[in-house]
Amino acid sequence: MKIETNLPYKKHVLVCVNERTDGSDCCANVHGKEIFQELKRWAIQDHSDIWITKTGCLGFCNNIGTTIVIYPKKIWFMETTMKDIEKIKKALIA
Repeated sequence: MKIETNLPYKKHVLVCVNERTDGSDCCANVHGKEIFQELKRWAIQDHSDIWITKTGCLGFCNNIGTTIVIYPKKIWFMETTMKDIEKIKKALIA
């Protein structure tokens, strides 16, 4: 095992992109992948100290928007839509 404690990332963002095949609510159906891609593009372009990761289910499935978690701040955003992207970015650089 290797443990690394000196990575350049100050914040880690988890974006649910979970996809269900049974037709039930999931973040893939509410643009989770698109939100992940926008945040990842933004971080790569302007904020190399923020790491964006796509995840499976984070447990707050709905038909409105995806779930996003910011660590180490422990902030959870539920029902996040593309309209909320600027709010997420502001929370990340605050």
